[in-house]
This record gives sequence, structure tokens and C-alpha cells, in this order.
Amino acid sequence: MNVAMQPLDIPAAWDAGTLKRDASWIVRLDDAQRAEMLAALDYFKSDAQARGLTAQWLHGNMTPVPETFPLPSLAGSLRQARIDLEDKYGLILIRGIPVDDLALKDIHLLYAGLSSHIGTLRPQTMFGEVVQDIRDSGQAALRERRGSKHNRALSFHTDPCDVISLLCIRPAHTGGTGLFVSSLAIHNALLASHPEHVRTLYEDFTNTYQDYLFVRTGSNQSLIPERATYAMPTFTAEQGRFACKYSRFYIDQAQERPEVPRLSPAQTAALDAWEDALQDERWRLAIDYEPGDAVFSNNFVCLHARSAFSDAQAEPGQGRHLLRVWLAVPNSRPLSERYRHYFFQDTAAGAPRGGIPMPPIVYD
Repeated sequence: MNVAMQPLDIPAAWDAGTLKRDASWIVRLDDAQRAEMLAALDYFKSDAQARGLTAQWLHGNMTPVPETFPLPSLAGSLRQARIDLEDKYGLILIRGIPVDDLALKDIHLLYAGLSSHIGTLRPQTMFGEVVQDIRDSGQAALRERRGSKHNRALSFHTDPCDVISLLCIRPAHTGGTGLFVSSLAIHNALLASHPEHVRTLYEDFTNTYQDYLFVRTGSNQSLIPERATYAMPTFTAEQGRFACKYSRFYIDQAQERPEVPRLSPAQTAALDAWEDALQDERWRLAIDYEPGDAVFSNNFVCLHARSAFSDAQAEPGQGRHLLRVWLAVPNSRPLSERYRHYFFQDTAAGAPRGGIPMPPIVYD
């Protein structure tokens, strides 16, 4: 088993104090860069119209790519952000994206175009959505709820892609703080105090797939997983590159299935120790989102969470509204074969991977 039972002393093993002192992970856009983004949005629409493809983007079936969303002065900063996501802290915050006075569809396109300079957008649903709205739609009381559709707190987890990004259009009236930790830093700390738990977390745990994958009206019916569960370790170290994939929610949900073996005492102790460490304030970086903030997080070295929020006192239609994209990045790390499953069908470094497998869409 390829494990890292020695601490990895690299920038990705950060604590919250490090990122509070060093603001190099924050990119602040100026007026010229915002104007460049708006010009790129106009270019994308004009180009689509010239090619007879306006209907495709209007219906969410086409999003910008770097060639159709040119950012000549900003592109260099975005390429550096891509490098830093893999080789530095694994976290980037871009502030000042122009979201005011734009129609929601235009914000979708603007965000997708910006993100395309960092990586390739990946589908988030069986219907092929690559930009998803994150707002409370009343699913809090449901058992089969998706985190993007309710206002409850979300515990620390990773998403099934190389990089997750969230763009704030409007923050919550109260709450909704974004929380981030370095999974590698906590791995190192737990290794020093309880190496037996770290070794256990390099072993397989049974997870459930999300319920929404099994909707029978999507366009990828031939690609949905055959089983409702899969085995996956929390930690791997492929070719010396650490990776963490984790959601306690789906491990616990798997335990409700009668065919799934019960967690051993060692597994339960390791998971509980990991969860306890995630609550330590020294690791937790809090971001109170402002309109125009977009955070990009490398899922293999960072976990993210959210505090509960309320829009009860907000004006109708003025509640918390974020957008989310999932990205595959060309400079991604190799992954262990033990992470090869529905979301990561190619584990090679730089492979286009993550998200919901979909049939290809070809535009003439």
C-alpha cells in the first residue's frame, strides 16, 4: 500500500495563520481587468451568434472556453493560479469579479469563461450542468438532499473533481461562512499524535454514491454506476503525491445499507479522530463571502465546509446565491488506482476527469 507515514513539509500543509499572514493566494481584480472580462463576455456572445450557436448558450448547452473568452492581460494571473492550486497552498481567492447589474445567465457565462482559463468545466448533474446555482430551495428537511439546495451547515468534505470553485453573487443574510482546511496539514498533525489512525485512513472505507446519480431521466443512462456503493481510502500517496478524498456523510450513509460490513472499532476511532482534528480552530480558514468573490480549492489537499445560514430576514429573491463549478486541470497530480471509480475514470496526471460522466456534445 502506497502511504505517506512521514510528514510532508510542503506549502500545501498550511494552517489558518499562514494564509492570514500571507495574502499571495488572493487575487484582487482592478477596473481594467473587470472591463476585460465584460469585453470577453461580449466577444463570446458575438462569436456564438456568428456561428449560429446563440440558442446553445441560452439553454445552458454551451459555455465559453479560452479561445472564445479572451483575457489577454488576466490570463497570465489565471495560469499562475492554476500552478498555485497544484504546487502551493491549493487555495485561491479571486476578488472583484463583476457580478452587479448583470443578468444571471451572463454571470454564469462570465464565471465559466474565467474558470475555463484555469481548467476544463466538468458536469455536476446527470443533465450536464457545468455551472450550478447554490441557494436554499427548501431541501433541508429531506433525507435525500443535496448540499447546494439547502441552508444547513455542511461538514468538511471534498467534491468529485480536481478543483472546486464557488462564486458569490449574494451572501446570506446571516451565516453561510465558507470554511477551508488543509487536509495535508491535519494528516501531518494526526501522524505525529496518532499514527495508527493515519494508517487506518489509508485503508478502504465503503461510501455511497449520491442519490441524484440514479435519476432515470438524465442523458447519461448508459454511464451511471452499476452499484450504489464503492470502496475508497481517505488518504493515498501516489508517486509521492498526497491526495485526500473524504465525506463522512457518505461513509455513514453506507452503514445504513444491510449488505455493507460494519465499521471496525479501529475505523470508527480513526474517523472520529480525523473529525475532531477538523474542528481545531488553528486549521480552519473562514471566508465571509462578498459579491464578486470566487474561491478555487484543490480537492486533493483542501477540504471545504459551510456554516448554516438564514435568509429569513432578506427581501424576497435576495437570499444567499452562489455559483459552483467543478474543474479538471491539466497540471493535476496522478491518483492512486484505488481512487479509480465513477467520478475518476482516468487517474493519470493531467487527465480530463471528475464530475458526472456524460456523452460528448459535438457542435458543428
